[in-house]
Amino acid sequence: MEICVMKGILPSLVEGFFDLIYPSNIYCICCGNIIDDSRPYSLCDVCVRTMKWTNGRTCSCCGKRLQDDYLPDLCTNCRDGGHLFAKGFACAEYGAAERDILHRFKYKDKAYLGRKLAEIMRDRILSEALELDLILPVPMHRRKEKVRGYNQAAVLAKELARLMETPYSSNLLLRSSDTEAMNQLSALERSRNVQEAFAVSSRKKDLLRGKKVLLVDDIFTTGSTADACTDALLRADASEVFVFVFAAGANLISEEDDGIRC
Repeated sequence: MEICVMKGILPSLVEGFFDLIYPSNIYCICCGNIIDDSRPYSLCDVCVRTMKWTNGRTCSCCGKRLQDDYLPDLCTNCRDGGHLFAKGFACAEYGAAERDILHRFKYKDKAYLGRKLAEIMRDRILSEALELDLILPVPMHRRKEKVRGYNQAAVLAKELARLMETPYSSNLLLRSSDTEAMNQLSALERSRNVQEAFAVSSRKKDLLRGKKVLLVDDIFTTGSTADACTDALLRADASEVFVFVFAAGANLISEEDDGIRC
């Protein structure tokens, strides 16, 4: 069982290796321009202003960014139906800049970007003052992970756990089926696609009993994956599950949504 507090000699060696291959605060992780080495998170001023941070109103259920003139405290998805997890949090709305960073992180063999993204995530989640017992990534099927080379959610979760000195596990929550890619599916199709796709290791489920879990992923869209994971964790007697992503999809408002803007 891999549950450990990420501190000690090995993390220091890993950190030094990252600095060798991608020196901190030299290039902006979003646009690639040279930046002053004092810039936090390796983001230039332009990209900091461009990114759609969730530093204003957010959905009280899933954490999506809400428009200033949008009256309810729930996004349109959460108004139609809630989620199994206790609450969701995001650093930013999934816009063009966020898409570019995450695309390079996931598909361009740039796992090291997860280090800076995790720093942003650490500062965001600490502002919520949550009491957490365990950090878990949304698991990727081993076939897909073999092709990509890494699970981006695990990269974020492991680094976040190291920064927060919180226990972490990569093999407690498992992906039991290789589901279809979600980016072209409707909300209903997404929900059906991940039904019973996740399970808790039968040998390790006792380690979840009564635990408050932070479930980490890179993107939140409809919440189907987060709910499927949460269902598996709650059935294994986790006490609460919080969901945390770097970017969450936009709060989409239809023309039929009368009376929700001030």
